Amino acid sequence: MTAHPDEPMDDIDLAILGALRHTLTLADPVPPSLVDDIEFSLSLAAMNAEIALLSDDLVGVRAPTAESADSVTFTSSTMTLMVVIGRDDGQLRIDAWVSGGGITVELIQGADRMPAVSDVNGRVSWFPVQPGLARFLISPITSGGRPVITPAIEL
Repeated sequence: MTAHPDEPMDDIDLAILGALRHTLTLADPVPPSLVDDIEFSLSLAAMNAEIALLSDDLVGVRAPTAESADSVTFTSSTMTLMVVIGRDDGQLRIDAWVSGGGITVELIQGADRMPAVSDVNGRVSWFPVQPGLARFLISPITSGGRPVITPAIEL
């Protein structure tokens, strides 16, 4: 162990720090979504996007265990996005409808961005999609408008 704080660390110092890291990792692990949440917060501030809220059609409904939904709806002051999560040949498929045609919607999973443009009925889809956290970024609907981003959902 180093005798003076100005001396370089030795193998004993490194072993102590390694044991401390291991103990802290076991006692208080980093939440799995922390990095994604930080990246989301930073990118949101950088682009000044409006956040779409998850529609609360099921207000007052409570289940004793986690439930999975096959569709969710997000709303903001400028648009609505309905997302349907399905399977096609055993793989995840996302079908969505946005308020209008010709709108670019990006499916974002970590660093992966998959843009798609809605058809005249507002429909957009992605296939195949990997399971995991995902959010959607909708390009501004009007010139000079702000983009809209959804909270993350688990696919």
